Amino acid sequence: MFIGRALYLVGMAFVMISAISIIFGLFTGGGGSTLPFFALLNGMMAMGVGDVVIDLNHRKRLEKLKKDKLE
Repeated sequence: MFIGRALYLVGMAFVMISAISIIFGLFTGGGGSTLPFFALLNGMMAMGVGDVVIDLNHRKRLEKLKKDKLE
């Protein structure tokens, strides 16, 4: 569960920082915006993987509770 939440938070940080640097780059002249775009993509992928890990852990916990309740 910790890994999923950590991935989600790191991804969110990447998205926020890259979005801010893209906005600053547009207002100051627009040069060198490829690195922030890759950081944005990396952040979104990390958020997606973190969300999947959180969902899988939640489903495992629910299945375990159902199994224990039936027994």
